[in-house]
Amino acid sequence: MVIGIEKEGVVYNGRMPELPEVETIRRGLSTLVVGKTVCGVHNYDSPKSFPNAPEEVWKFVVGSRFCAVKRRAKVLLVELSSGYTLVVHLKMTGQIIVISDHERWGAGHPNDSFVRELPDSTTRERIDFSDGTRLYFNDLRKFG
Repeated sequence: MVIGIEKEGVVYNGRMPELPEVETIRRGLSTLVVGKTVCGVHNYDSPKSFPNAPEEVWKFVVGSRFCAVKRRAKVLLVELSSGYTLVVHLKMTGQIIVISDHERWGAGHPNDSFVRELPDSTTRERIDFSDGTRLYFNDLRKFG
């Protein structure tokens, strides 16, 4: 039994983002966060999000600038000015939401977090930028 929607011989399961969706997310993030400087990282009880010690995360993320957002298959790669790269996979229920003073942008698994006040119960990470913009990584099932 196949669960999903078949279109031109390809079955879409309706859960995990497909390549075009991940590319759309990459393009959106490129216009919204590239060039911004990180001033804070907040973990919301999700040790899988940053498996490194908090001190190490602060050392290579805080103070660095987002230089580029690239994609390799369904994995987003965020290159930092510190020489490190953040690796992001949305898995089945992940989403990214960027909130600034004048815009709210979201992509990934659709749920109420797109319109709710954040952080909420699905928020795993928050990255604060020096201009006041915030990037939230939400994941209902903690897979991403």
